[in-house]
Amino acid sequence: MTALLDVSADVELAHAAALLEEAATTLAAVDVAALTGIGTGEHLLRLQRAQRQIDAVTSATMVKFARSSEWEIDGARHAVAWLEGRSNDSAGAGRRLLGRGHLLEAFPCVFTAWRDGQMSTQHVDALRKIHRRYPRLREVLVAVDQEIATVASTCTPMEFFQRLRELCHRHDPQAVADDETDERIRASLHVSTHLDGWVKIDGHLDPILGARFVAALEAARRHPEPAPPTPDHDAARDAAHDRDGARDPWDTTDVPLPGDVERRPLSQRNVDALERILDAAAAATGDDALPRVTGERPTVNVTVPIEALMHDGSPQAAWLERFGVPTTLISGAAARHLACDASLRPLLVDRRGQLVAMLPKVRMLHHALRRAVFIRDVHCRFPRCRQRIDQVHHLIFHSHGGPTVLGNLIGLCGYHHRRIHDGTWNAEGDPGGPVIFRSRMGQELTSDPPCRR
Repeated sequence: MTALLDVSADVELAHAAALLEEAATTLAAVDVAALTGIGTGEHLLRLQRAQRQIDAVTSATMVKFARSSEWEIDGARHAVAWLEGRSNDSAGAGRRLLGRGHLLEAFPCVFTAWRDGQMSTQHVDALRKIHRRYPRLREVLVAVDQEIATVASTCTPMEFFQRLRELCHRHDPQAVADDETDERIRASLHVSTHLDGWVKIDGHLDPILGARFVAALEAARRHPEPAPPTPDHDAARDAAHDRDGARDPWDTTDVPLPGDVERRPLSQRNVDALERILDAAAAATGDDALPRVTGERPTVNVTVPIEALMHDGSPQAAWLERFGVPTTLISGAAARHLACDASLRPLLVDRRGQLVAMLPKVRMLHHALRRAVFIRDVHCRFPRCRQRIDQVHHLIFHSHGGPTVLGNLIGLCGYHHRRIHDGTWNAEGDPGGPVIFRSRMGQELTSDPPCRR
């Protein structure tokens, strides 16, 4: 006689699933918007724990289903295809569900912790990633199953992933070198210029380079207010200027401005931070700050008609160059903004516009003069702005005959420099005294030089 099948587990699962459906229906009917907030956090933790338990049992059930022949009845190719066809979930979700279940068959303690709600699906995915990344260490990982489960219940998924990496590196030092080599190979950075001149940046950085990049962005996003000058502070600053030829862009004597809350999205603030980083890199040590390419430091070349520089509102456009060829159209205002604080190289052309001679590059603003502006103004001269100086601005535009002297120069952050050149604001006055800022809407603000006492 054929032994009768033990269907008690099937009955229990069917009963539990029916109770879950009933509970879920009741849960969905709750008006979350009407909650008083009293005890809501505790409710949230209970729901999270229940979700983890359901996820664990669902993964285990998926493995059992895949090994059965039930999915073949509907003509599906495999269990994942069956699930995709019978639900509105993706095939990728089904594969991840199956992969977690297969993995945790080898890690019973980890599965128990997941089923008991002590760890999340993200913890399981971190273990899966480590399991695939270090195939030589799979037996080691299985041997410390209980330790892994304990660690997972006490830390976040990211911390858990790092702890697992440390474990693998301790047992296999060669894994460290292999890991870093692999990360460097997988790192990528794509830069593409669209037809309208917009530049798309996309990529993945390895942890070390990525951490440096994030740290630089965070530093550049800050709103520093330089500390009041002291003899020691001035001496250190002068030494930095003598060494580098420019203000130290990462001067640690700067302190954040209390109560200054930036309300723009982080993505927009990152753009400003990147601009500040590029300005700092270009000015850090003069013309030799950056590596040279074909004898030149990286330079943005602009082809500008003289009419575009000389006249505000000129319809004449300028061109950004790419590989020596004008490719991207920009406005005359943008060209004047670029020319305000730049190095210029006169190009002699004949009446047909053909280049016949190239004269030596002339720096619009000498390092010593730039340093004097930074020391005098301390921070951006726009009223109530305390951001660090990014660019030096000619009150009387250089293109209008304004001289490059201390009495015609003020320090501005990148944002307010752009606002002046796009016509939103204009500035006039004595940089050593009051400077008047007027908006196109008629608003008038006054900026006095920082008090030195």
